[in-house]
Amino acid sequence: MIDSYLEATGFPVDQVKTVICLLMSYPFAAILKRLPSANLKHIMNIGLGVFYCTWSLGEWSWLHSFISSLISYGLLMVIPNRYKPQLIVFAFCLGYLSISHIYRIYTDYMGWTLDFTGPQMILTLKLTSFAWNLHDGSKADNELSEDQKRRSIKKLPTLLEFFGFVYFFPTFLAGPTMEITDYLDYTSGKMFQVRQLNGKAPSSLLPALKTLGLGLLMFPFVVLSGQYPVVYLSTNEFRYEPLLYKLIKLHIFVVLSRFRYYFGWYMSEGSAVLSGIGFNGFEKDGVTMKWDRITNVYPLSVELASNVRDVSNNWNIGTSDWLKRYVYLRLTPAGAKPTFFATFATYAISAFWHGFYPGYYIFFVACTLLTEVAKDMRRKIRPYFVKQNGDVAIQTPLKTVYDIVGSICCVWWLSFFGASFIFLNIERSIHLWNTFSYIPIIILFVTFILLRFVLPTPRSTPRPIKKTN
Repeated sequence: MIDSYLEATGFPVDQVKTVICLLMSYPFAAILKRLPSANLKHIMNIGLGVFYCTWSLGEWSWLHSFISSLISYGLLMVIPNRYKPQLIVFAFCLGYLSISHIYRIYTDYMGWTLDFTGPQMILTLKLTSFAWNLHDGSKADNELSEDQKRRSIKKLPTLLEFFGFVYFFPTFLAGPTMEITDYLDYTSGKMFQVRQLNGKAPSSLLPALKTLGLGLLMFPFVVLSGQYPVVYLSTNEFRYEPLLYKLIKLHIFVVLSRFRYYFGWYMSEGSAVLSGIGFNGFEKDGVTMKWDRITNVYPLSVELASNVRDVSNNWNIGTSDWLKRYVYLRLTPAGAKPTFFATFATYAISAFWHGFYPGYYIFFVACTLLTEVAKDMRRKIRPYFVKQNGDVAIQTPLKTVYDIVGSICCVWWLSFFGASFIFLNIERSIHLWNTFSYIPIIILFVTFILLRFVLPTPRSTPRPIKKTN
């Protein structure tokens, strides 16, 4: 009966239920914050996380998160460190997720119905980071970076603590991910053991309302994206529009598609902030509190990015940080420069994590090339617009033009390949490429070859400027 009422909204029932759960999390988060003990917090998280999953995604959908989490916990408990249990858990979690993606392709090919694979993707990040944190805790401090030391744990948490972490309800459905150390510090109150707070969780109402307001601000654009779907870019109607219209429309349609993510992440983050876990210390003045511990996106920084790295640093931040900490840097020896392989492997794991539609792989292979082009541009082209005088960087009058052109090229090419990510299949991607006569792809490859293998690197130590008396 409830489903029939929800169908009257005109939106898919699964999406309406998810939004209701996100809204319900706000009053529940206020209660969670005030529970007097860590164990009560764990129990509430488990109960609501399982309920959300059951009600919005299917009666037995919670079993996937429960079984995969329990197996991961068991592997870490019984496998000795010499057999690298963190890698075994990493492989198991990605394997379980991969089977889930294949099952979804079989049952809902090219569909966007919400099911257990969404929370399972987030859970994969949590379980694999948890495995690495436990591994780091077994090593000497001088073998770890400062970041690794802060996130490491010395022993397995109890099952109650662990499943409270797994099912933390404000972020269980829509993310973002979090670290086990942050969750345990929050539930134990250690997070608030600073001089200014004296162990008492500060008021989080205003920052939570601000984040909620940003989420609600995104909703009209979510509705608008439904009226201007990205799939239109693969039609003949779009193909025969004037070139300028095509250039502009492609970017606008892809930008609108991102607002569903902005909306979901802000709504989820807001309830997490209200619970208190978003607290991230103080600004340099020692008075202003920061609430960005699990912030997952900065929309303006994404839409106005000047290179792929800026997009990665500001879009789906939880996943980007996971890829950086547990893939990219783990493939890069301490003190060494990251290699092309590390970049490629990171994007490959990201595509693998998303699923097996060809569009994902098209997008992430393109991102690898765009990232490498951006590196070479900074190394070989930027020095002509920024001159070094000792330790002082002096911008030339054309530096602003360089930045504007770089930003336009970055966001447009990301939109061009980002359409493939949304198309999912390769046929629609080829239709779009043919619409532009493959010119954007040719430009990207030619630019990569010229910058990497033809153009020389400017002298790194330019002639010093003479001083005059």
